[in-house]
Amino acid sequence: MQDVENLFLEVSKAIDDRDITSAKELLEEILLIDPGYGRAHNHLGWIYETKIKDFKRAKRHYELAIKFCKGSYPVVYVNYGYLLIEFGEWDLAEKIIEEGLLVPGADKATLLYQKGKIAEHRQNYVQAFKTYELAKKMNFNKDFHTMLLNEISRVQSKMSFWDKLRLWSI
Repeated sequence: MQDVENLFLEVSKAIDDRDITSAKELLEEILLIDPGYGRAHNHLGWIYETKIKDFKRAKRHYELAIKFCKGSYPVVYVNYGYLLIEFGEWDLAEKIIEEGLLVPGADKATLLYQKGKIAEHRQNYVQAFKTYELAKKMNFNKDFHTMLLNEISRVQSKMSFWDKLRLWSI
């Protein structure tokens, strides 16, 4: 197992050095040694999603990461949530986000932001507004806070008079 951990450290360095080819090869080597190494599946999912643009493989690796990490690697819920939202899989994204919100150490602000995105895509602007506001309260990053303020402003601009009235009555 120690060899796998050392290889995973090399993956992190390769990604930091923007050597995605080496990172991918190391991740595949890790999975040959330990097919159930969830963090490697998460990182491969990220590479397939963001660098190779093979979304089917990305989805499969995120699913395997969740399966093998069993709630111990919270970042996979954020990564998988973004992929599902990008492809309009709202119901599954909501399920994954809800699971992620229960994982200790999860980035709750980002997961709530993702929930807000889903509500906004469904044109439920009141729910999106409330969820973005909750994400804002859970956030500790200045840039993310500014982005959330922009999201809130945009959602308010989409609201009907009645939606805005409902906000004030709650």
